[in-house]
Amino acid sequence: MKQTILIICAIIVSLGGYSQTNENHRQLTLHSFKESVSASGLPNLSALFNQDKWPKDNDGNDYCALVRVTFENMPAAEARNVSFNFGNSAPLKTTQDHIDAPEHELWLFVTPSGSAFMEAKTDKYGASNRLPDLRLEPKHVYDVVLKNDKTISINIITTPQGATATLETGQRVTTNATITDVPLGNHTLTISRDGHTLKTENINVTEDNVKFEYDLRETKRIRFESDPKGATLYVNDKECGTTPCELTLPFDSYSIKAMLGPGETDAKSITVNSESADVIKMEPVKKKKFEVYAIYDGSKVDADLYIDGKSSGTHQPSYTLELPIGKTYDMNMIYYGNSKKRKIKITPNMSEEQEFNISAKNKFVWPWQREYDACPVGVSLSYVTKQMVTTGEGEKLKENGVWPDGKDKSLHGMQVGLHLQPCFSFGLGLYTGLFYEIYLSSNDDYDYDSFQEHSLYMPIHGFFRIPLSKKIALSVHGGLGLNYSVYGVYTGNDNGLENYDDFYGEAGWPKRFNMAAEIGAGLRLGPVQLNFQYSKGINDHKSYSDLGDYKTVQNKYTFGISYVISGND
Repeated sequence: MKQTILIICAIIVSLGGYSQTNENHRQLTLHSFKESVSASGLPNLSALFNQDKWPKDNDGNDYCALVRVTFENMPAAEARNVSFNFGNSAPLKTTQDHIDAPEHELWLFVTPSGSAFMEAKTDKYGASNRLPDLRLEPKHVYDVVLKNDKTISINIITTPQGATATLETGQRVTTNATITDVPLGNHTLTISRDGHTLKTENINVTEDNVKFEYDLRETKRIRFESDPKGATLYVNDKECGTTPCELTLPFDSYSIKAMLGPGETDAKSITVNSESADVIKMEPVKKKKFEVYAIYDGSKVDADLYIDGKSSGTHQPSYTLELPIGKTYDMNMIYYGNSKKRKIKITPNMSEEQEFNISAKNKFVWPWQREYDACPVGVSLSYVTKQMVTTGEGEKLKENGVWPDGKDKSLHGMQVGLHLQPCFSFGLGLYTGLFYEIYLSSNDDYDYDSFQEHSLYMPIHGFFRIPLSKKIALSVHGGLGLNYSVYGVYTGNDNGLENYDDFYGEAGWPKRFNMAAEIGAGLRLGPVQLNFQYSKGINDHKSYSDLGDYKTVQNKYTFGISYVISGND
């Protein structure tokens, strides 16, 4: 018997300990249950419902009792998920949601009972404590509070760090820091530094809202514009609006980008401080500024300008335009019924002066007055052939000047170089440049069977150009040509033979330097120019002067092709 009593006592103690432990872990607490009455002590009913709006119980016999539940430390979403139990004798009839109303209440209409209890429960927090022995009378109003006692840690982060963060509970930390044991729900957070309050804010602490960040830096209001407007603005790669727009930015450095369309982006880095600009202009479409004007009878005139068929001004000596790079425009300038049309593509390196030469109707126009896309520079590749010509005492001998059996033969080679052909006025200009020439020849009849020569050539010519259209022209040039043989050598077919390169100026051999009178012509077709040139030697190489009154000169023919570079490229 004694053993049985001890076992029962142990079970009771164990259950009591379990119950106490379970109570200690409850997070929901029901408290402050009381009846709401009028100032005179009578049931406070008339202010709540009219007779026809008060619900009855399930049997339809009695009016329900109203239990109004308010919530502490519980967000609205969680409050709506709470279920309530009043026992078998007082089943719940209906619920009205007033959680979003200022009173933050849930109205429970319950079957009247003299022996009810009340318990709340959620899947997340479990069951609350139980309020026993409740007497619920018809059409009486009762108020109760459901509190969530759970606490949580929150993070307070400030830029810069080192501020003091204080809750109304008295908890205080220096940022950046964590505040522990914070009840769920609304709290007042104060941020201060050196005793000065910087920010006071009501925060709502939930399990999903535990991080609170504040930027305490000084700020500046900046207006962002773009040309054209309507660009999407990004600050540190975050989209912030469409230009024009105004942003309040803390003092700091930023990467700014304005995007209008594919390939239309402008990016820059800025630093915001008290001295920084109030307006920042972005240019997602790069533009070129240039001047257009009309020339009539050799002088500037006040002309009208049309771009893509639309008027852009009247009676002005010049127009300053700023247009997007990469686009092409049809431009027309008109002066007293005479006009000049041009298609202009906007490029970064285009000339900043665009001239429209307007010709009078039926008026004679000199060739050099025609509109022409000048090409002052060219890269040339040519075939060259030269020959030594000796005359005197009624005789004439043509030979290549390299081999003893070279009669009536020429020396052949290639020429490559850069030529310049600028024009100044009236179609007149200069033709010059610098060229490298190489000549190769072989003859198996001799021990020294191979010859090669490397020369430099520079023309100094007068130049005249005859434009046929904007990119087609004939040209002629003439003047002096200067050649200098830098190196020449004979090599033998026998390894025992030494190279022979010391012959220039020796008896029977040509000299290193040659000067010639030259004449040439060119035909340009777009970026390609065909060239021809004849050179008549001037200086005497004296190859046969020891044999009589003979003069030896060097003549040359050149046939080439050039790639010419437009002045508007």
